[in-house]
Amino acid sequence: MTKLQQTSPNILATLAEKAAEATDLHLLIQNIIKEIIDYMEAVSGSIMVYDSEENCLKLYVSSSHPVLAKGLQKSSVKRIALNDSVSAQVFKSGKAIISNPKYSPKGNIKLTRKNDSGSFMSVPLKINKKSIGVMNFNRNQNQKPFEDSDLDKLCGINALVASLIDKESLLEKIDENRKEITALFQMSSLLSESNDFTGRLEEFLKLLSKELGMKRSAIVKTVTPSKSVKSSKNLPRTIEIIAAHQLKKNQLEEMFDSITDRIRQKLISSPTNPSNDDETPLTLLFDDGNESSEMYCIPLYVEDSEPFFLIVSRSFTETDEIQAKKYYRFLQIISHNISSALTRENMLKTIRQDQITLKENAERNKIFFEISKDLGSTLDPYTILQKAFDQFNKIISFTTISILLYDELDNGYKLIVQPSEPISLKYQTSLTNNITELFNEYPTEQELSEDNFYQPTFFKPQLPEAKQVSSFKHVLHLPIILGNSVKGLIHLARKGNEDFTAKELDITSQFTGIFITSIKNALIHKRTEKLAFTDPLTELYNHRFFQETLQQEFTRSLRYKKPLSLMILDIDFFKKFNDTYGHLVGDKVLKHVSSIFKASIRDQIDTVARYGGEEFAVILPETSLEGAAVFAERIRSKVEASEVIDGEKKLKVTISIGVSCAAVTKCSKTSDLIEAADQALYQSKLNGRNQYQTYKDSTVSYEKKH
Repeated sequence: MTKLQQTSPNILATLAEKAAEATDLHLLIQNIIKEIIDYMEAVSGSIMVYDSEENCLKLYVSSSHPVLAKGLQKSSVKRIALNDSVSAQVFKSGKAIISNPKYSPKGNIKLTRKNDSGSFMSVPLKINKKSIGVMNFNRNQNQKPFEDSDLDKLCGINALVASLIDKESLLEKIDENRKEITALFQMSSLLSESNDFTGRLEEFLKLLSKELGMKRSAIVKTVTPSKSVKSSKNLPRTIEIIAAHQLKKNQLEEMFDSITDRIRQKLISSPTNPSNDDETPLTLLFDDGNESSEMYCIPLYVEDSEPFFLIVSRSFTETDEIQAKKYYRFLQIISHNISSALTRENMLKTIRQDQITLKENAERNKIFFEISKDLGSTLDPYTILQKAFDQFNKIISFTTISILLYDELDNGYKLIVQPSEPISLKYQTSLTNNITELFNEYPTEQELSEDNFYQPTFFKPQLPEAKQVSSFKHVLHLPIILGNSVKGLIHLARKGNEDFTAKELDITSQFTGIFITSIKNALIHKRTEKLAFTDPLTELYNHRFFQETLQQEFTRSLRYKKPLSLMILDIDFFKKFNDTYGHLVGDKVLKHVSSIFKASIRDQIDTVARYGGEEFAVILPETSLEGAAVFAERIRSKVEASEVIDGEKKLKVTISIGVSCAAVTKCSKTSDLIEAADQALYQSKLNGRNQYQTYKDSTVSYEKKH
């Protein structure tokens, strides 16, 4: 008997010592299974691990596997469906199974392998009570069959093996994520360089193709052709290649021709069979010479531009759907970087064109240039406008210059007025009415009304010692167009008899183009700041903002000894909504409950965020546990009383809530408060859902974690 075969504690100690010294975890597990086979006096053994992406068990390591030993195909043991084999039953039930012809305890079954004899034992491998795989052992017919006592010998060993497998899986994911992040950083850095934009795009595509093993790639733009331009036979002259890697225009034409033929054939062969692209990314098959290939076509959003697309192709392989999903995910992520680079380049082109225009007239250009420098010095819209107005008054005289602009972040119109001399309240009222009347004559997406019109802002006049002006006689106005819609109005007014000229209209138009670019940059900056902390689907704050706000409120609560409560909310049976009605209805449910949460909290006091998936969190500063409980019940009842309308269906939604309070539970850090609310949420679900539970213990016990 070897040292490993003496007692279970000895083998545990030995295996733990080996695990502590190992640098290659997979090699360690291969050696460990051999030692456990010796310890269990078995002739062979294997470990199978669950693959969630393929929903099956896969052979992880094996020693002297009976099927492999007979020289059969490895594929017959490398993958096991969850409705097949003893191992699958053990994984799903989480209970060990012994197959012993001479021994018939509860759970004993017969082996299904042909020409197999002896006994077989399969035990589950678990992490935190969750099965991650199974460990199997075989004895031949000449050996003593497995019995319940053999299960006792594995006590502790299977937990050690499971932890090693889980650790290796985690390290592999970390390494994979690290490589992806590194690749994304390298490519993003390349796009951010300032020299030779087209050359950088081509270098980027070359790097992208190398990273993903792509054969051809290109960034293309659709261009609306003029009536005088004739379309070619193969490809209409509406696609312009901005940059490409191993892809010329004639090859792009051939790709599109082949794709068109394939789609036409598919429609003819199965016109009523809809495609299902929920599981796998949509790819377009085409013939690349004598090779069957597939093409990904990713839209690129470039503001104020006709559509751009990222096109890549690779050799087609039917069996690598998982790899295809990874490629598609990577391409989706990197497409945002490309879109930003193209948008930035378009902006730079616009700015450069503006600068050229400014230099056409000496004195005027000098002032316009000063305006441009001022506009580029800040991203605050109010500061931008004040600086621009001050400079513009040197070119055109006016009593007031005004900007009416739709603010998408606040969903309303804001009027900003810069007087050149003091104006009376009568002037201010008359001016506001005139601007709103003029603006209502323009076709707009967002109609101007009392509900979405904010109180006007009047900057201080440049000549405060002058007498107040009470009226104006002449006006000049131009629409402000962002994208393809009217978003505002620029308005100049004069008190004297001098009318505005066509030349001044032209100058004002130039001036408007200059400051609109800066306003757009400022609004993009504000929008980017909002997006960084906002969940795009629900428009609630995201997890990052929640964590930062909770930390601030937690620190403030400790400093001023004020109560701080936290609610974690979960939509009951949300997976059933997705499975039964589809993800679009699931998104509608998320938006529905989010609107209830936003309407229920105290404005500028409480914080509601999407915590993750169908979970939400509400931070309640200066709120006791009792007060938070009342609030939780109010939200719960509102959700229960509401309905989600989907066509003719009226869907009922309920939520479960966990509530904790730093004044009741001693919390040394924010994670303690989160854990307390999470445990209360778990209790709500355990008690039947559609309710709230409060965490009333004085300390947080992480051992209670579900």
